[in-house]
Amino acid sequence: MKIITLSNKKKVGNFSSPHSFKFEDESILPAVSNEESNRLKVTFIEDEDDAGDVILSFRLSGEIWIEMNKWRDLWIEGEVNIVFCPLPMIKALNEADYGVKDSPFRSIRIEDRIKKLVSIHKQCI
Repeated sequence: MKIITLSNKKKVGNFSSPHSFKFEDESILPAVSNEESNRLKVTFIEDEDDAGDVILSFRLSGEIWIEMNKWRDLWIEGEVNIVFCPLPMIKALNEADYGVKDSPFRSIRIEDRIKKLVSIHKQCI
């Protein structure tokens, strides 16, 4: 559970991405290991209609919920402000009426697609 502090004093963590995040202020949030990323991956559920359109929904494993509780405890203790999760995880939390707004869980917001810089001020819910 690596946490870094951005230049705007936000303390951020990486929930499950096997890729590091580079922020506008040049801070880098390290990747989690490939093993950890696989352990905490979201289950994609695909329903295909007759036209070939795929309707996606997402399910979170018990291991994900356990890990989320650990991060939530760190948030309650003031050790972390934002925990970056994949957007499908945020969608699954919203579908489960988890109360994302009242939690540390967010997805990144890219500010510069060419340089792949993540916003230090904005996150997605």
